[in-house]
Amino acid sequence: MGIDIGNRDIKIVEMKQGIIPEITRMGRIPTPQGALDDGAILQANLVANAIKNLIGRMEVRTRCAVTIVSGKHVITRLIKLPKMTSAEVASTLKWEAEKYIPLSNNTDVVIDHLILGNSEENLNPQINVLLVAAPRKLVYLINETFTLAGLCLNAVEIEPLSLSRSIGWSIKNYASLRDCQDEVIVGLDMGAKATNLFVFQDKKLLFSRYIALGGDMISHAVATSHGIEFNAGQVIKERDGRILNENALDSVTEPEKNMDRVLKESIAPLVGEIKRSIDFLRSKEKLPTPKFLVLSGGAIKLKGLAEYLRNELAMQVTIGFGNIPVGEQFAGFVYNDVKNIDPAYAVAIGLALREIAT
Repeated sequence: MGIDIGNRDIKIVEMKQGIIPEITRMGRIPTPQGALDDGAILQANLVANAIKNLIGRMEVRTRCAVTIVSGKHVITRLIKLPKMTSAEVASTLKWEAEKYIPLSNNTDVVIDHLILGNSEENLNPQINVLLVAAPRKLVYLINETFTLAGLCLNAVEIEPLSLSRSIGWSIKNYASLRDCQDEVIVGLDMGAKATNLFVFQDKKLLFSRYIALGGDMISHAVATSHGIEFNAGQVIKERDGRILNENALDSVTEPEKNMDRVLKESIAPLVGEIKRSIDFLRSKEKLPTPKFLVLSGGAIKLKGLAEYLRNELAMQVTIGFGNIPVGEQFAGFVYNDVKNIDPAYAVAIGLALREIAT
């Protein structure tokens, strides 16, 4: 099972192997207050108890899990090295990792790498390598959490890898996107506190970026505009929030116009960061201009957001997970809010796929 420990919710997906991997269980539970700080676990016992509570309610059959390490303290770098064996890569990075990842003298981190494949450059054969560094204490608390929850932790990976896996796999289910499987695709996973932007091609990760802007920034803007507290602003955003296209502005009420203005102003910084990332890919990485954007994460359910991003970025925009197989026994399950695959489950699905997808 894939377990995504998010700032707002803990989400679990159980899948089973088959010709087409199948979801057999899905569920979520609120993350205990004060248990996390920007993706980093602070209170292992609180998170473990929440996980045990959720898997008990879901009647999960496996005790093997995969999870993520995430947040502003996790550093990732996509680097190129001369073509060499995996053993030579490990030996090289053992001594040269700090050349790519800036670390202070007192930083105690775990560093790992993943070879992503050959570079397309012909003159000097190279390989693409993903380099990751995370505070050792953060990794220790993840392991402690799963031990307390009575689970076997098979692997810990970063969010962009699970997202590129789940969205790359789910694209096969979209008739409108099937022809673009070989294209460069941008994925955008927007959570409560942050957004992960990643670029992939044929399910291979090419670029990733952590952006410290998420759904909460929109809720704060709504709350400020109404002169109310954050939680009340979030309720209003989810109930009344809608980004309007220009043609609709003349036929709506003044409060709806004001809401539209607040939403667009609050999202503008994120749109700017997306544009800067795409410009970087075109100028520095020499990648073609991406034409497709796939959205995931709980915050992308804001009404009108997909159309707004399509107009602002001039890209074809799709919300992830339309027709992924779900076990029959799950169809009438209590967590029926995800019957049509809530895009908030993108990370958890990708984590589960890590162990079973062929």
